[in-house]
Amino acid sequence: MLYDREATLSRRAFLRLATYGGSALLVLGRHIRPLYAGAPELSRLSSMEFDVTYRTEIYDLPQRAKDVHVWMPLPPAGNAQDVTNLTVTSDLPHCIEKEQTYGNRLAHLRTERTDDAFALEARYHVLRRRIGATPALLDAESAEKYLRLTSRVRVTDEVDTFTRKVVGDTRRALEVGEKVFTAITELLTYDKEIPGCGTGDTAWIMKHRRGKCDDYHALFMAMMVSRGIPVRWEQGFPLPQPTGEDALSGGLSGDCSGAHCWVSFYDPELGWIPVDVSEADKHPDMRKFFFGQLTPNRFQVSEGRSILLKPQQGGDALETFAFAYAEADGIPLIYDANYRNVIHFTITNFTASDL
Repeated sequence: MLYDREATLSRRAFLRLATYGGSALLVLGRHIRPLYAGAPELSRLSSMEFDVTYRTEIYDLPQRAKDVHVWMPLPPAGNAQDVTNLTVTSDLPHCIEKEQTYGNRLAHLRTERTDDAFALEARYHVLRRRIGATPALLDAESAEKYLRLTSRVRVTDEVDTFTRKVVGDTRRALEVGEKVFTAITELLTYDKEIPGCGTGDTAWIMKHRRGKCDDYHALFMAMMVSRGIPVRWEQGFPLPQPTGEDALSGGLSGDCSGAHCWVSFYDPELGWIPVDVSEADKHPDMRKFFFGQLTPNRFQVSEGRSILLKPQQGGDALETFAFAYAEADGIPLIYDANYRNVIHFTITNFTASDL
């Protein structure tokens, strides 16, 4: 069954959308206001606005390098976020491309060998909203890309056994998702320091039962896709929770030192339902919130895993695409040794709802 956004919602569907965070219903009948004193609870944040400077610097190229490429992800606009004032600059020729599978926008720079350091920089303003279930129509052809697994995100015998135990005979996507979500928060422990974490390797995850956001969501994705439920991988960056003092001082600035990911799964009646399993595990008091809703202290820059860029890179497909990627003569450059990314944000405004 496909969800038709033009059709009238049944009472049952309406109530489910309200429960699981339809973005329009989340703020229905509530007063939204800018905050200038005190820190709101994270679940009360309705929107955040911020300026982003995303800069990739290239230096110390290999001596024999002749053909250098840089690819930088550019943020998408959609139900969850508006992107305005986008500019991409460099002293060298560059262009904006779109990769074929997921439609990710990217800035691409190509140059012959240069002994001088150079940079590619993007600037943009983001308005990010608290988001819930988003009604959508997904046909079989469109769903195919959201049913793909990768060499790391795979269904091992242990993952399959665990899924069978957790899901049983349940078939409705919403109910399967809730069971998988709960089981993962009970199975895993958030630990970003354990060596080997963050690759989204489901075999490794089932062995160590620890990890960070990539690991939580890779396991969620593998379990859901094994039941024929489409999962959309969303990659971006986290931002801190603002306070009233931040607004009074004119903004909160900092650097994004690490990426963050979350996923949405598809239910034919409700559409795309977002979940953030790792944040739910880090914030037990918000566990119910993060099944069906996302806080706005984040922004997305790409979608999908196992990504082939445009023009296609010489190296392997990228497992995820949060950070700019660079090659020389089809060979990946070494991060820190040949290039680095600096991603800076300044929060300019935020709103909260009266719950």
